[in-house]
Amino acid sequence: MMRFVAVFLVTTVAAFAPTPAPRHKIIQHAGDEPTLATKGAWFAAELAGKAKAALQGAPERGPTTAPPRSVSEAVDRIKLDYEGPEGPYFLTGKMDAGCYDVDCEFADPFVSFNGRERFESNLANLAGGFITESSVRPLSSSLEGMSYRTKLLVKLRLALPWSPVLAWPWGVEHVLEERDDGTVVVTRHLESWDVSAGEGVRQLFRSGPTGALTKASSSPSKAAPSKLGTKDPIAGPLVAAARSVGLLPEQEADGWAGEPSEWAEADSFTQKLSAFTQNYLSGFKQFVAEQVAGEFDAAAVDTAIESEVSRGGVLMYSFTSCPFCKKAKELLDEKGALYTVVELDEIADGAARRARLGARTGRTSVPAIFIDGSYIGGLNDGSPGLAPLDAAGELVPRLKGAGALR
Repeated sequence: MMRFVAVFLVTTVAAFAPTPAPRHKIIQHAGDEPTLATKGAWFAAELAGKAKAALQGAPERGPTTAPPRSVSEAVDRIKLDYEGPEGPYFLTGKMDAGCYDVDCEFADPFVSFNGRERFESNLANLAGGFITESSVRPLSSSLEGMSYRTKLLVKLRLALPWSPVLAWPWGVEHVLEERDDGTVVVTRHLESWDVSAGEGVRQLFRSGPTGALTKASSSPSKAAPSKLGTKDPIAGPLVAAARSVGLLPEQEADGWAGEPSEWAEADSFTQKLSAFTQNYLSGFKQFVAEQVAGEFDAAAVDTAIESEVSRGGVLMYSFTSCPFCKKAKELLDEKGALYTVVELDEIADGAARRARLGARTGRTSVPAIFIDGSYIGGLNDGSPGLAPLDAAGELVPRLKGAGALR
């Protein structure tokens, strides 16, 4: 991914125009050679990184480590390269080099070469200055035999005057091999991107949509824990009890530890129960929300909500353990949309916000989603709801109209 950014930045400066490819995953294959212009830009980007290092000094690399002693150790360490506290390795420029053979093959849609030292040097040289903002969300990972595959949704805002945003799923296959000394290392690092070369160029030359790429809370108020706690007050304890006796796993395959994801399905019992209570008990739910919130300045909370909603774009009021919120975020991520999330259970006035959102929209449930200032409901229902909007083919046009998708 860093190499793609560098290639097209250099391509822009050099006025190269790579030949648009059919819309498919672009990954290096025998007989599927990139154009001379894109290969030239690739090597120019490599030279630019070396020149930068020569002028500014060699950037910091990751620590020197010993090779893994098993497949499971290798996979665990590769995962840390993606999920480390500083961010994924292709953005920080720091990788666990011990996981890779010194002659490992590194291939992307432009070129392929052998040599861990060269890849590590390029990674470190180019990890800085090109990207002003980023958001990375894991989509999937799997180990099949000696091949570990991972895919992420990556969004990058570039340091160009028109602030373009590149956004698409990006995958890597790590081919593992057990050596004679008992260690297990990556011998092939193969990148693939779910975007055509033509679309990549179009994203580069378009002005990027406004709004934050990261899904952080838009509220600065976190002085005290929310009265909502960290789990739904009813479902949370029930789920915790079910997990304590083994009726539910501690977490799902993708690491989710909130209420079960299957609850968010449109035909689930939980969805039907939510629709029933909304239709027949909405007044009672609003009463409960106000009682949980306690005393608060309604006018001040309304002003805060109005300020957030009026900024336009896509705004979601969420709950960190809510499966409906999780699925709504996944749907927006699949579209490559930019959006802002306010996690009500992580802010001090979250309970008050929930109560006032109920008074404003007629619904106390989350997610509460706004597109360009207009309330569209939750995941599966509302006005008309995010998923129904998508099923009707209206979501993408609405996202584009709000500047959340270009």
